[in-house]
Amino acid sequence: MKLSIVIVTYNSAEVIRDCLASIPAGWLGQTFGVSETPKVFDEVETVVVDNGSTDGTVKIIQNEFPSVRLFSGHSNLMFAGGNNYGFKQATAPLVFMLNPDTVVHPGVLRKLAEFADAHPEAGMIAPHALNPDGSLQHNTFHFPDLKQAFFGFFEKLVPLDSPLNGRYLPEDYARVREAEHILGATLLFRRELYDQLPGMDEKFGIYFEETDWCYRARRAGWKLLYTPDAVITHLGAHTTSKNPEKSSAQFYRSQSYFYRKNYGWLKYAALNGITAVGLLYWTARTLYGWLTGKITYEKLAARLWSYWEILKS
Repeated sequence: MKLSIVIVTYNSAEVIRDCLASIPAGWLGQTFGVSETPKVFDEVETVVVDNGSTDGTVKIIQNEFPSVRLFSGHSNLMFAGGNNYGFKQATAPLVFMLNPDTVVHPGVLRKLAEFADAHPEAGMIAPHALNPDGSLQHNTFHFPDLKQAFFGFFEKLVPLDSPLNGRYLPEDYARVREAEHILGATLLFRRELYDQLPGMDEKFGIYFEETDWCYRARRAGWKLLYTPDAVITHLGAHTTSKNPEKSSAQFYRSQSYFYRKNYGWLKYAALNGITAVGLLYWTARTLYGWLTGKITYEKLAARLWSYWEILKS
């Protein structure tokens, strides 16, 4: 076994079939129809951890992908906990953390493994990610800082893809380079790194968990590399977009925990100041939207609830 793929699912019936069907071609370099997909190939294993899906995800995997090692029937372990559970089941020296809303392009998995063999100093590796329309998707970032926290609230002041928001420039995605942290939707890591830093901090639950893991990996001396030659399409926001207010509250709770854990009290205090000012702005904007009929009372209540949850964090 050369590569273990770990996928965490939660109500992923709409996307999991395309994801799993793309994996054999990702290693063998040949495209297969769903009915033609090889049931077993010896060099790659796929581990799926289902976090309590109720939409038929488990049945799709059981009926159509019998070679997948499926773990289900437990409670919702969240993103960090579900992946950590899957990492413990993985047996290969390279482990690829992959979201269910991805499609692996032919030959990409083998390219990632070969790139890892050629760069033993890299503890984590990022492929090239695309949006469904073929445009660039940022999947490598600079570590969080106070500028990013500020522009998270005042998002219209700079473009989302600006370096001020922690993004690398588009031209940076044309070459092999180091990255500070990698999006957990498509992240390859070595067993040696996992043995040293066993998985993600489950206190995050969702958001910033892979950021924290990358931060610890770099502090431990590992390099994080990006390669443009391995391409994966990522739908993005498969589960979090279904409840944006809840997702927003969780994002800012996790951001707060990341600062407390890694940056010390001074930066954490500065973050709290930015958060207070940002929430005042968001509250005023939301109230204006409700008073002018642009948003419903239900949306007003949901947003105010999320702002209160953020303030408490």
